Amino acid sequence: MNEDTINLLDCWKALVKRKWLIGFIVGAAAIASVILSLLLPKIYAATTSILPPQQEGSVGMTGMGASQLPGGIGGLAGGFLGLKSPADLWVGILKSQTVRDGIIQRFDLMNAFKAQTIEDARGALNAMVVITKSKEDIISITVEDKDPQQAALLANAFVEELDKVNKRVVMSSGGRMRVFLEKRLNDGKVELVKIEEAVKAFQERNGAIKLDDQSKAIIDTIGKVKGQLMAKEVELQTFLSYATPNNPQAEILKSQIEELRGSMQELEEGKLGDRRASKGLFIPTAKMPDLALQYARLLRDMKVQETLDTLLTQQYEISRIQEAKDSPTVQVLDMAKVPGKKVKPKRAQIVLLSVFSATFAAVLLALFMEFVGQTKTRQPADKRDLALKVG
Repeated sequence: MNEDTINLLDCWKALVKRKWLIGFIVGAAAIASVILSLLLPKIYAATTSILPPQQEGSVGMTGMGASQLPGGIGGLAGGFLGLKSPADLWVGILKSQTVRDGIIQRFDLMNAFKAQTIEDARGALNAMVVITKSKEDIISITVEDKDPQQAALLANAFVEELDKVNKRVVMSSGGRMRVFLEKRLNDGKVELVKIEEAVKAFQERNGAIKLDDQSKAIIDTIGKVKGQLMAKEVELQTFLSYATPNNPQAEILKSQIEELRGSMQELEEGKLGDRRASKGLFIPTAKMPDLALQYARLLRDMKVQETLDTLLTQQYEISRIQEAKDSPTVQVLDMAKVPGKKVKPKRAQIVLLSVFSATFAAVLLALFMEFVGQTKTRQPADKRDLALKVG
């Protein structure tokens, strides 16, 4: 062997020289890894998959189908919290302390984990659970446990806890909408009674006034458009009671309100057809006496309140249904079933990794021992050479 370097042949000779040591180390590691893999508890994994939340449409206040109120918490997600998709909101809920604590309490996991604090129990539960979302927004919940039946129960429990949170939020928002709309309905009914009394008093003072069919049609159009406009404004105000102004749905409502205001402005300015109109009514003033104009405006105001009352009543009933809604909010694609095959420990991987690591360590040890042996052999010769040079 060269004094300064160890070539490949020398290395090979060193390994052959200590082959029994290398074999012993590798064999011992293999046996130990096999025993260890057999002693490790079997871990089973159960997975449940749920479909992404759907935004449930409802009849809008204007009856035009443009408005959509959230049928579940997923319906609030797009823009409500600035999330990329409603599925992101559900993933966040599934990872929340509310859901975890519900499961810990439900399955008495504090005792099962022998946890001293709720934080310890949450940490142990977190280590067992993996929540993922596919590119199609399908959410998967995988739970690993020594007990295959417990793994399936826990995975399905996450879906049930998510459903509980959804229902609680939906019922809460439905209740707020109901209270708000109930007050607006009561105020509107009082206003409608006042207008009806004003129409009756006008007729008693001035007798019966007959309007032509064209005037009646225009009054009806203006009343409906203005009623829809007021209803949309109420809808936006209601929506903003639980959502943020930059919510896409709020932007849609604002756009619809602007369109209705534009229609009202066209009617008020007499841009419907080729005729000139009276401000606020679109009836040719040259052809209508003052009494008829006053009467027409009263009828218009009454039509506005009637339209608003009808639309608010519809929305009030929707909010009552929303508040009392108890149907499932989560659609399960695949329910978790009791697994029959373990996922851990992966014995082959454990043994192969142990053998590879032991082989590498044994080779390094053999080469190191050879290097130490060569160093000890060279030291006496080096001392003699040094003595001769000095002498």
